[in-house]
Amino acid sequence: MNTTEPSANLLRQVALTACGRRPGKTQSCDSCARKAPALLNIASTGAADALAAAICGSQGGACADCHSKAEAIINETAETLCDA
Repeated sequence: MNTTEPSANLLRQVALTACGRRPGKTQSCDSCARKAPALLNIASTGAADALAAAICGSQGGACADCHSKAEAIINETAETLCDA
């Protein structure tokens, strides 16, 4: 596997977190799946506010729920990339 490209599993996890991870939910919506590569790129910079805005889709600032999702994505991508 090319280590410069994110794994499909990592992209699925990012999409699921952005979509709203909850018990029993195993897949994100198509929109979040399409956004996952861009979200992962933003997450890799550690820019939580920019990531939250991208998840929320709001031009005026992200909601608290999307800020929480952004923090979770940054944490899970950091752990995954450090383990690689």
